[in-house]
Amino acid sequence: MKHLILSLAAFAILSLPNLVKAMDLRPLAADRPDTTESPQTVDKGHWQIETSLVGYAQDKLNGQTTRAYEAFNTNLKYGLTDSIDFHIVFTPYIQQETANQSSKSHSDLQLRTKINLWGNDNGDSAMALLPYIKLATGEFSNDNTEGGLIVTYGTELADYSIGAQIQLDYVYDETKDQMGFSGSYAAVFGYDINHRIAGYIEQLGEFDTDNQYIPYASFGFTYQSNHNQQWDIGSKLALDDQGQDFEIFFGLTQRY
Repeated sequence: MKHLILSLAAFAILSLPNLVKAMDLRPLAADRPDTTESPQTVDKGHWQIETSLVGYAQDKLNGQTTRAYEAFNTNLKYGLTDSIDFHIVFTPYIQQETANQSSKSHSDLQLRTKINLWGNDNGDSAMALLPYIKLATGEFSNDNTEGGLIVTYGTELADYSIGAQIQLDYVYDETKDQMGFSGSYAAVFGYDINHRIAGYIEQLGEFDTDNQYIPYASFGFTYQSNHNQQWDIGSKLALDDQGQDFEIFFGLTQRY
């Protein structure tokens, strides 16, 4: 509860009227709600908060259903240079329920940086690298430090946007009690319905440390209320019995 109260207070402060001059900044680019990360960074000297206000996930495996609720799954960003920003990723409230028990905690802490290689300000395409490290801090943690690298690419075609990324992770394998490599890919297709509303569809694939492949589909919508604020709703659906059945989330991106 303490973490939830602190997050609510922080969100209230961050949602105050934005006084940033729109003419001085690049178009708003968020890493949410789709899985494919944006190749653009936050403008130097500016903050950006991207958060799932609420989220729900459900998975049924071997006759047992697990439900998960979360609040304020947040990526807090700061622009270090014109092409590099720094991210702190954290979820202060997570509740997991099965038929026999219910547990509450916060997530592990993830530290990332995004390095734009080209296309941050103009051009037909953009590409970026996102190295990250995960620090074990939550009750649901595997108590191991993990890390990885994301490579993401995006381009625009008229009212359409296309993005793709690959990710390599060095993670703990509980079944083998050792560290190993896993990975994933994502490809997204977006469409501007009008100058404020856009939609997307996405295909994802995840590979665990045994190279088992799990496919997912994702879709959602965004609404940009002004130059520095965007609301969204998104989802993720498993296309295989081994994946998490589905999740849905509603969130906000705010730049200042």
